[in-house]
Amino acid sequence: MLKKGVTYIIFYFLLVTFSYAQQQNLPLTREFNLTNQKVFNGFNNGTHTAFQPIIQSFIQEDTSIFSLSKSEKDYYLINISKSTKKPSNFLKWLYRTAFYENFAVVDTGNFYLTVDPLLNAEYGKDKEDASTTLYQNTRGIIIRGNVGEKFSFQSSFYENQAVLPSYMSDFVNERGVVPGQGRVKRFKENGFDFAAASANISYTPVSFLNLQLGNGKNFIGDGYRSILLSDQSFNYPYFKTIAQFGKKDQFQYVFLNAQLTNLIRREAGSTSEALFQRKSMSIHYLNWIATKWLSVGFFENTLWQTEDTTGTKPFQFQQLNPIFGVDVLTNISDEAHHSTIGMNTKIKLPFQFILYNQFIYDGNQYERTKGYQLGIKYFGLNYASFQLEYNVMDNPYNTTFNSELQQFHHYNEYLSHPLGDNFKEVIGIINLKYKRVFSQLKMNYATIVNTEITNYQVHLGYLINPKNNMSFVVGLTNRNEKMNQVKLNSTNYFYVGLRTALRNLYSDF
Repeated sequence: MLKKGVTYIIFYFLLVTFSYAQQQNLPLTREFNLTNQKVFNGFNNGTHTAFQPIIQSFIQEDTSIFSLSKSEKDYYLINISKSTKKPSNFLKWLYRTAFYENFAVVDTGNFYLTVDPLLNAEYGKDKEDASTTLYQNTRGIIIRGNVGEKFSFQSSFYENQAVLPSYMSDFVNERGVVPGQGRVKRFKENGFDFAAASANISYTPVSFLNLQLGNGKNFIGDGYRSILLSDQSFNYPYFKTIAQFGKKDQFQYVFLNAQLTNLIRREAGSTSEALFQRKSMSIHYLNWIATKWLSVGFFENTLWQTEDTTGTKPFQFQQLNPIFGVDVLTNISDEAHHSTIGMNTKIKLPFQFILYNQFIYDGNQYERTKGYQLGIKYFGLNYASFQLEYNVMDNPYNTTFNSELQQFHHYNEYLSHPLGDNFKEVIGIINLKYKRVFSQLKMNYATIVNTEITNYQVHLGYLINPKNNMSFVVGLTNRNEKMNQVKLNSTNYFYVGLRTALRNLYSDF
C-alpha cells in the first residue's frame, strides 16, 4: 500500500513538473481527449476548459488523476508528453515506434522535437450508390517542438484526394470547399483534390501569460457543437493572447484576432488572378471559475469590414482593442461592423455529471436574433462516457447577414454551428474505450426550415499508436434528409480506414 502511494506521489510530481514546462496546445480532437476532459472536469480541478485548444502549461493537476483506470492513466496527456528513450536494437526500435512513440524524436534537453506522419487511408461503399467506390487518401506530416521552457511550436500539412458520399459532394460542389479542409480542385471524374496547412508558435514570457501566432482553429465551449466559435470551418491566421489571474488562476481572459476570407474575388487588379475578399474578427472571452462547481464565460465577437466596393479601407485599430465590451458598445449602430455577445456556463454535478450551456445574442440593425445550447456529459465510468446536447438558433441573421463582409463565415463555412441559423438540433453520443479498443455511437436529428436531417454514425477501432492517434477503424454512416416528408437524399456508407486523428472533422450536418 505504501509503495502504491509513493508511486502515485512520484507520478503526480513528475506530471505537474512537466506540464508547467512546455507551451504545446493539446490537439483539438474530441474523442481522444475524453480522458483528458475527464480529469479537467474533476470536481477539484481548476483547469479552464471552455477556450480550446488548451495549453499544456495552464493545466491544473489534482487528485482526480488517481481515479483513472490504469489504461486511462497511460493515455492522459499522451499526445504531448515526451517519448521515452528508444532502444538501440532495430526490431525493438521499430516496435516502439509503431505502437508507443513518436516516429522521430530529437531531445537535447533544452530542445525537444518530434516528427510524425499523418494519414487517412479510408475506403468504402454507399449502399445507395454501390457502383462508386468512395475513398479518402490523405498524406501529411506534423512537426512539434519545445525550445526551453517558454517557447513551443507546431506545424502540419495534409495533402488529400477523395471521392465523397453524395451529400458531402453536393456541399463541395455548392461551396467550393471540403468541410473543414479548404478549397478543392477536381480530381479524375468525380473526386476532389485539396490541401490544408496549419502552424502555431506559443510563447509564455511569464507563468500567467501566453502569446500565440498561428494558422489554425479555435473552439469555445464545453459541448460537441459551439454556437459561439467552432473548429468546424477551415484554418485561419490568428494572433491570440491568454492571461490567467486571480486566486488559483480562477480567471482566464482570451483575446483573439483573426483574418477571415470570403471566397469572392475582388475586382481584377495587378495580379493575374484576383484576390479573395478579406475581413477581420476579434473575440474577447472572459472565463470565471466562480466555485468548484460553477464556471461562467462572457463572450464578445466583432467582424470588422476591412474593405468595400471602393477597395481596402484604412486599418481599423480598434480591432486590436483588448478590453471586453468596448467593441459592442461602439458598434451598436455601426453599419460597417457586426458585433455579437454571448455566455458559456458549466456546472459540475455530483457523480461526474457535467451540465453546460451557451447563449448568443445578436442585436444588429436588421433584426434581433438569439441562439442557445443545453447539454449534459457523464464521466462516471472508467470505460465509457455519455453526452446529450440540444442546439437552437431562432433567426437567419446571425451568420447570414446581408453583407458577405459582415457574415460569420470563413471559406464559405459557418464559424459556429455547421447548420448556420434557423435550426433545432439534438445530439446523443456514447463513447466506449477499453485499453486500445474504442467505439463511438452518435445520433444527430436536426430541423432547418422545412427540412429534417437524421444522421447515425458508429465506428469501432483499435488505437495503434497513442502518440499520434494512429488507428484502424471500421464505421457506418446512415443519413436521411427529407423535406415535407419527401426524401431528398439518403446515405448508407460503410468504410474501413487507417488514420491519424489529430483534428476534428465534421460530416454530421
